Amino acid sequence: MKRLLAIGDTHCGNLLGLTPPAWWNDRTPPTQRPMWEWYAKELATIGPVDVLVLNGDLVDGEGKKETIGLLTTDVDEQAEMAVACLKDIVAKKRFLTYGTPFHTVGSSSYEKRIADALNSPVSATLMLDVDGMKFNFRHVAGRSDVPYGQGTQLYKEVVRDMLQSVIEEYSCADVVVRSHVHYYLHMDDGDRHAVSLPCLQVPESVFARGLRTMYYRLGMVLFLVDDGQVTVELHKMPLKIVRRREYVKV
Repeated sequence: MKRLLAIGDTHCGNLLGLTPPAWWNDRTPPTQRPMWEWYAKELATIGPVDVLVLNGDLVDGEGKKETIGLLTTDVDEQAEMAVACLKDIVAKKRFLTYGTPFHTVGSSSYEKRIADALNSPVSATLMLDVDGMKFNFRHVAGRSDVPYGQGTQLYKEVVRDMLQSVIEEYSCADVVVRSHVHYYLHMDDGDRHAVSLPCLQVPESVFARGLRTMYYRLGMVLFLVDDGQVTVELHKMPLKIVRRREYVKV
């Protein structure tokens, strides 16, 4: 059996992104400690893996539209935070994909710095053959806050890969994996799988004001490949968002 762990959207540098304890300070939200403790415990439970894929938006960027939600705007420091989060994951091979340019591109591609520190290749699209099962990783996918629309956006990525494989004459993927949307979804039509990865950023940032957080998921995904079959195992952090909603009398 081959074990492939996929992680995306850590958004290191954001106050609510994944933050190692060394960077905690008086601005650190109280959510950071339980998220980090869950993350460390879950990695220990998963143990060593054959392949680790880091699927983009590992840093939050310098804050092109706002900086009030950032722990630091120094992208070098954000990259250091990401490396500190990820370097101790035991994996025989590591791969990275580039995230959204909004978060990860400025004077350079910030995730290239993380890839160099981890001695790992990085690309826009990652295609892996894991014991004959073909995986296609890419960061960006369309988002939908309509429950039945989420599957449409994800399966569109499958159809795109199938059409592109015909045009460019390569074998289409058995497993298509995307990130970006900050919710988890797994579709299996009997021939192939499509998965959108959860994130590791608490949904209370400025970015999250436009999201329907009822569909938000924190976590990571472990893929088990054995004898031509793929098992998708979600490792989800329990998250319950309760907001007090009251009408204002006027």
